[in-house]
Amino acid sequence: MVGQVSAVRSAEWLAERRDAVTSTDIPVLLGLSPYKSEARLAREKTGEMTDEPDERQERLFRLGLALENVIRSEDQLEHGIKLRRVNRLLTHPKLGWAKTSLDFERVGARVIVEAKVSRAARWDDGLPQDVEAQARWQMGVAGYPRAHVAALRFGTELACFDLEHNEATFDGLVTIAADFRRRLAEGGPFAENAASVRERYPADNGTEVIADQDTAEAVVRLIETRGQRKALEEAEEALEVAIKTRLGEAAVLYGEGFKVTWRRTKDRTLTDWPSLAQGLLAQLSEAERDALIGLHSRVEPGFRPFRVVAQP
Repeated sequence: MVGQVSAVRSAEWLAERRDAVTSTDIPVLLGLSPYKSEARLAREKTGEMTDEPDERQERLFRLGLALENVIRSEDQLEHGIKLRRVNRLLTHPKLGWAKTSLDFERVGARVIVEAKVSRAARWDDGLPQDVEAQARWQMGVAGYPRAHVAALRFGTELACFDLEHNEATFDGLVTIAADFRRRLAEGGPFAENAASVRERYPADNGTEVIADQDTAEAVVRLIETRGQRKALEEAEEALEVAIKTRLGEAAVLYGEGFKVTWRRTKDRTLTDWPSLAQGLLAQLSEAERDALIGLHSRVEPGFRPFRVVAQP
């Protein structure tokens, strides 16, 4: 398995994906990815920021690859159709920059099988949009008329979804991807999100700047928005208090078109670990305490709290 992981994530394979638009890039470009912003993706493509996985990510990748075989076995049992792994990066016949990797395909049928593992609640309402976008890019690039998504949920549940290729939808995705490549060549602009901005600027240099007109307007709107949010939160709290007062000791409230629950959870036992550690450390000598504390201490990087203060 380790050899297979190394082969899949070879330097050549990563470089080829970096120079292309792949199925994992499409949800990012559509603003659907819960993991990455368009600006973060652009910095990876240009080499400004590497996407080198850490030890935890590598472990997740290995486990995910191993679970793909579990999904393969279960999907074969459920549908009675054999699957074979696709061990290559596929390229669109006319768009050399449009590429995709597939997990499996059905033997004897032109059907992509995409394996997913998730415990996220976003699957509760059906196939998530970001996963659908991935599958539609895969079908368009690889030339498959159908895709089958098999998701292992909570370790025991297999949720399956089937999609038909739609050429007009794929053409729309191509337009979006081509526009990203154009902006990549021109140096932007790219959409940021809060996480990607924090990642890009983890520290300040101590300087002070004067706001230009656009930034000043953004600050004023932010102050106004936060004021509106506070008013809404206060209104929300007042409504919640009124409803809870009506419930009293009751657990459930019914009405036309809604159901409200207010149940007490089971009691649980929590350990006061700081207090326990303090008690144990007190039994040691000063040298032993210092050694033990040093062994279990780490440097926590500083962060940049973002504060906006209205001034007269």
